[in-house]
Amino acid sequence: MSHYESDAVLLINGETTEVHVQFDTDETQALKRWYGIMRADEPGLAFKLLAADRALLRMPDGKEAPIVLGGHEGIGGIAFTGSGAPPI
Repeated sequence: MSHYESDAVLLINGETTEVHVQFDTDETQALKRWYGIMRADEPGLAFKLLAADRALLRMPDGKEAPIVLGGHEGIGGIAFTGSGAPPI
């Protein structure tokens, strides 16, 4: 398991929000999975993410990956789970 922490941009239906993310990648199972929490000064961000048709997490180097709300317990932030390869 690897841990990552960074500032990032969340794109929800084309709208951008600056976020700070912490996520882990888990390669112990047959499928690689990644999940974490995000924090932002944006009120209602969790609701926007829940209602989103599509949400992408963009890292500072420009790499992106889709995310969905929840999927695990998120203490201290908005929990998310990544889809596909992590943006690292």
